[in-house]
Amino acid sequence: MLLTSSIILGFIRLCFLLLFLFYLNRKLVNTSESNNFLEFLVLQWFKYGSIIAIIIFVTVQLSIYDLLNCILILLAVIAIDYIGIRNLRNFREYFDNTAKKNIHKLLKHVELKRPIFSWLGFKKKATASGNSYFIISLIIMLAAITFGSRFYFFKYDLYTLSNGWIADLEKVIDFDSQIWFLKETAVAGDLIFVNFYAKIADVSPEIALQSMGILESTLISILLFWVIRKITPSRSLAPIIAALSFALAYTLTPVNIYFLLQNKPIFLGLAFGLPTMVFLLRPGLLKFKKTNYFFSMLFVFITIGLIDLFTLLILFPPFLFFAAIFTRRKSRKYFWIGALGYLAALATLLAIYGLICLYFESDLGIFLHSNLLSVSSYTYIPQLLVSFTKLQDYYQISTFVGMILLLFFILYRKENWSASFAFLLYFNFLILLGHVQSSWIDPDLLNQALSVFMPIVAGINAAIIINLLKPVFSKMEMLNKFAVAILLGGILFCAVYYQKDTIEKLEAADTTPKQVLDAYDKISTTYFPFSYEVVNDDATQVISTNKHFFMNYSDFLYDYPRQDSIYFKNIGNPKFFKNNPQYVLPKSVLLFVFSPEEAEMYGENGDISSKLMDQLKMLKKRGRKIELFYNNDDVKVYEIINEADESKISDLIY
Repeated sequence: MLLTSSIILGFIRLCFLLLFLFYLNRKLVNTSESNNFLEFLVLQWFKYGSIIAIIIFVTVQLSIYDLLNCILILLAVIAIDYIGIRNLRNFREYFDNTAKKNIHKLLKHVELKRPIFSWLGFKKKATASGNSYFIISLIIMLAAITFGSRFYFFKYDLYTLSNGWIADLEKVIDFDSQIWFLKETAVAGDLIFVNFYAKIADVSPEIALQSMGILESTLISILLFWVIRKITPSRSLAPIIAALSFALAYTLTPVNIYFLLQNKPIFLGLAFGLPTMVFLLRPGLLKFKKTNYFFSMLFVFITIGLIDLFTLLILFPPFLFFAAIFTRRKSRKYFWIGALGYLAALATLLAIYGLICLYFESDLGIFLHSNLLSVSSYTYIPQLLVSFTKLQDYYQISTFVGMILLLFFILYRKENWSASFAFLLYFNFLILLGHVQSSWIDPDLLNQALSVFMPIVAGINAAIIINLLKPVFSKMEMLNKFAVAILLGGILFCAVYYQKDTIEKLEAADTTPKQVLDAYDKISTTYFPFSYEVVNDDATQVISTNKHFFMNYSDFLYDYPRQDSIYFKNIGNPKFFKNNPQYVLPKSVLLFVFSPEEAEMYGENGDISSKLMDQLKMLKKRGRKIELFYNNDDVKVYEIINEADESKISDLIY
């Protein structure tokens, strides 16, 4: 399997950034022992992930979008949230009290002669400390398993360098040109997260796009773990089953394995939607005042609408209906505030999209309809062990049995399983929705949604079984590390052993697209921007945008020799190039040469590899220095060095 290191490096950088932010939050903002890494991650994603999307949307419309502006605005929002509106009104008094408190703490440290480095740690009870570290370890393990399992399927990926991939990359890059909507007025909020991730993880846009499908799945896996912890009494075993059934149960998941790594707007929409659903059923988990609760719901629903209208308009209305029934009476006011936030977000989005349609002279109804359908989703699911219809039947039967047992727990044992009951009913409604013949309901998108809710059903059923066998599982449920280790190992073994034969029957995809992106990744990390030019097929020109110069094969074969001759003839005459800048050559020219078989498949010009090699031989005869920069099975990249030591980052620095 071809390994593009930047995919893994970007993920590692993101993980370290999140751990650092958790440390700052735990140290400076929320010092409560209940503030573990999982709660921090979900809450901050819910609060500030949605705000980031709105900040980017507004800054793009104002033509001021870049990483620095977004971070400054976000820091201002965080500061206001931390200080509070009431304290901002009396900022002088707040500042004086805070300064006195910190000075008193500092003097206490000096008086007790505590070491300076003791400030970096924070006090914890022994049990709380152990559980906190265990939760972090478990989340890292779940993230690594999901990331690794998805990464394995690169060998089957057909999305990379496809027409859809090229179109998505163009949209990702367009955000840097302050373009959100084009004439097709498609909802593209998911791709702004690709652009933002590329910036904060310091990877190229194409690597970020290639990584996004994995990151979405990893986030969903962690959120599923959290959801089951919140809607069932199970603290570890059932949540692990839910998370890993999504991460590893490929032969029981209605997602096309060949496009598993394609970014899916519905996944990112549900990444915001899952915590929102839980907070609608159990508002007390947020510990927000009513005003903060309303604005949080408003922002998150606007973000979902910017990402995926199917999630907002098709998936959420029925859930709001079930939530109205199953939200506890003492939290009913908060539910109606959340429902009001949904309606306010809907009105805001309709106003925004209406203005956009008016600007592009398009119809709002057509816009909504086209964005509720997906042309890049696929009903073909070759890896399923049973037909999808039978799979749905099995899940429905399990939910019926589960709901009967839940009624026993609720009515007889007086236990609180209302949220779990709501999710099981909602799952059955989605199954019924799939049988509705409507041009407004895309069955492929519904299948993608079911691939997220099926693990929730599995987790709830596991929690029901654990509750039935409480005397057996009671000790294991107290975050027993041995039981968790056995469960993780058992699920991993079963996933590999029982699925390997089915997975091996799948046809591996051509590795050429991965080789091309691997070559581009090595180029972008080796050379200084705009000091070099890439020669490749016209279809790949989008990869060069905002990074380096581009030349297609026709220009290289027919125009480059003349330009090369003129350049080196006048290389000692700066005045000539000042008057004729069109003849200036980049410091280096990087030529992609495909094997004959791949050139016939991917190149618009057919197999021209022999012509390209003849061109290189001719340039060598002229005295040009040519080196092989990248060498793989089907892709080679040659560097034509016009000025030595003037293009590579290492040469320019050292």
